[in-house]
Amino acid sequence: MSSYIPKQIKRTRERVEAKLDRELVEQLEAYCTYLDSDRDYVIGQALEIAFKKDRGFMDQWRSKARSDTK
Repeated sequence: MSSYIPKQIKRTRERVEAKLDRELVEQLEAYCTYLDSDRDYVIGQALEIAFKKDRGFMDQWRSKARSDTK
């Protein structure tokens, strides 16, 4: 029997620490406020967008890295 609400996807999360320029942190905080979202979400979404848009990384480098591990 299916439910009205889909089952929550549980993902493994890892802590990452980074040092950023003060101006970038100020922009990040302002953007988080603008989106009413937390830092983790905004940074994660920004990385996903960057990875998807960088064709050299996705098409060439990642493909090569995957074939090298096999």
